[in-house]
Amino acid sequence: MAGGYWETQNKVRPGAYINFETNDLVATGLDSRGAEVIPLMLDWGETQKFIKVSPNTKFKEAFGKDLAELKPIREAFKGTGDVIIYNLNGAGDKATATSESFTATAVYGGSDGNKIMVTVAKGLNGETTVRTFFDGARVDSQVVTTASELVPNSYVSFSGELPPADATLTLTGGTTVPATNDAYAEFAAGLDSQIFKVLAVGTDDESVKLLLSLKVKQWRENEGKNVHLITNNYNAADHEGVVSVLNGVYLGDEFLSAEDAVYWLGAAYANAVTNSLTYAEYPGATDCERLTHDEIVKALQDGHIVYTYNQGADGVDRIVVEQDINTFRSFTPKKNQDFRKGKIVRQMDIVSNNVQHIYSRFFIGKVDNNENGRNLFKGQVMAVVLDPLVRRGAIEPYSPDDLDFQQGSEKDAVLARMGLKFVDAMEKLYMTVDCK
Repeated sequence: MAGGYWETQNKVRPGAYINFETNDLVATGLDSRGAEVIPLMLDWGETQKFIKVSPNTKFKEAFGKDLAELKPIREAFKGTGDVIIYNLNGAGDKATATSESFTATAVYGGSDGNKIMVTVAKGLNGETTVRTFFDGARVDSQVVTTASELVPNSYVSFSGELPPADATLTLTGGTTVPATNDAYAEFAAGLDSQIFKVLAVGTDDESVKLLLSLKVKQWRENEGKNVHLITNNYNAADHEGVVSVLNGVYLGDEFLSAEDAVYWLGAAYANAVTNSLTYAEYPGATDCERLTHDEIVKALQDGHIVYTYNQGADGVDRIVVEQDINTFRSFTPKKNQDFRKGKIVRQMDIVSNNVQHIYSRFFIGKVDNNENGRNLFKGQVMAVVLDPLVRRGAIEPYSPDDLDFQQGSEKDAVLARMGLKFVDAMEKLYMTVDCK
């Protein structure tokens, strides 16, 4: 008996011709959470490279400071564990010290290399103990008989022969090359190849804010890269991809200015899916820079995020995000007030990101641009992108007739239009109580 696969019903020999196929593409949507990128100016560690960190990172080794001292990272971890760090500073000179012919050299350039000390202690049995200290704390200890047995640690490398007697090497000469606006430009260019959701930058440098806000507009409008910039006191951007934090918060006795308070918000943005951040609680905050009612109203109208003191009737007081908005205010008939709401914009981004993913992964160059091909694409958009959002309450139930997929002006183009109603969170209650 003959057999095999078939494409058309044109077989000559009797037999069973069987194809195995799937009923759909089994496409899955992208996770709408993403990384938060934070540029810092550090005096230790790799420079001008993107470094992914987690709460388990050895921060002293990597950046010369404990996590508690790295406020931007510490605050970001309150909202997400997906953080990428970039050291804007130049490498500078490496600190060194020499005793006889024995030399210790800092692993990285930077002024924090001057915090390193190496001690050499000769033993009675011919062994030598070489200890490394960073900022007064011992970070490494090795017992050797010759210098060739020494291995570099996270702070110093060694060369030459061991000193004939006990010695203390205090490293000096480490220098930091301070970051310039060119460093920010290189950082922004490097972000072109990074995958992230939020860029958080607290700064008083208006030129840096302008540079990065223009970059975000370019990514969103020209490249389909739906990312957000979270910065402080910069509503001049007037764009749905830029968020401005106006005031700071208190963590007990510690005050975080608006510059410092952008990093938790950026993390909350990066970790948000279809939820609203309106009245999201700042973790650990006990108070904030308080504004009057009129000041809060004006700040919201001007496109700023404001932290406010929320006195709970249950006796639990919280510091919260007054309203989840961005800096967009130039409303038009095609781009209305919906585009200023963070929850709605993030939901729009989910649709955009996932449609791009499905189209590029399964359809470009693979499926014919005819009615059947376009209907297949439409079905995948419905099943993988829109239906899950309906189930989550992010968009209203829709009719397939609201989705129109036609051939574009050229034979390889698809022209699609989708009528969707995005759902916002409850924010305002207007109630009338009839007293009888």
